[in-house]
Amino acid sequence: MQAVAALMRRPPPLPAYTRSKRAGGGTMSYELLIEQREPIDGWTVCTICLNLDRTTAVQRKRWQCTDCGVDSSNGSQRTLKDYLTENSSETIESNLAQWSNVKGARAAYKMLRSARYKCLLTLGKRLRAEPAGP
Repeated sequence: MQAVAALMRRPPPLPAYTRSKRAGGGTMSYELLIEQREPIDGWTVCTICLNLDRTTAVQRKRWQCTDCGVDSSNGSQRTLKDYLTENSSETIESNLAQWSNVKGARAAYKMLRSARYKCLLTLGKRLRAEPAGP
């Protein structure tokens, strides 16, 4: 009976989208970058699910992507600036078009991934339009 009472007092776990935003991932990170509230240099992209996380968080030993759960041991994380430099706007647009034609994916995941491609496209165009540093 005491165990049941203890469980009743424990707050329910946070939804996944809240945990993701608190960890620095999810839509919040793209919003920070699109609105230019933070520099691109401090962010890392997961090449599996296109989730963004702060580079300092990814460099920890036990880091896992908040969306797909992959850890940093397989090299699927790239700094955002490197990712945008290596992938041209045409490549990102092509990936977006291919992703839009995928059949059988959940609508919510399809919309999330499409939105991430569009944000990456915007950030990439902005990065390439910047003048080269000294």
